[in-house]
Amino acid sequence: FMQDKMEQWYRAAGAIAIQRADIGPMTMSTHAYGGTRMGDNPQTNVVDRWGFSHEAPNLGILGASVMGTSGAHNPTLTVQALAWRTADHLVKNWKTIAG
Repeated sequence: FMQDKMEQWYRAAGAIAIQRADIGPMTMSTHAYGGTRMGDNPQTNVVDRWGFSHEAPNLGILGASVMGTSGAHNPTLTVQALAWRTADHLVKNWKTIAG
């Protein structure tokens, strides 16, 4: 269904050639996202903007699981940037976070 719908949209936008690929099962190279979403609202997110759990404030969670959705490319550099950001926040706020 989605490939048909996307082809309709592409043709409506003026696409001349459209390549379709077979849809198969997810492989080991699939990146998992969003299991522990980041956000300010504890009702809808697992971790805060710094990657620390809303329920256990001294628990930092690092990785692609804090990202709500994927970008256009491999998430490695984004995950690294988020990890550095969380580490920097931890260092600057150690006494508060460590409790």
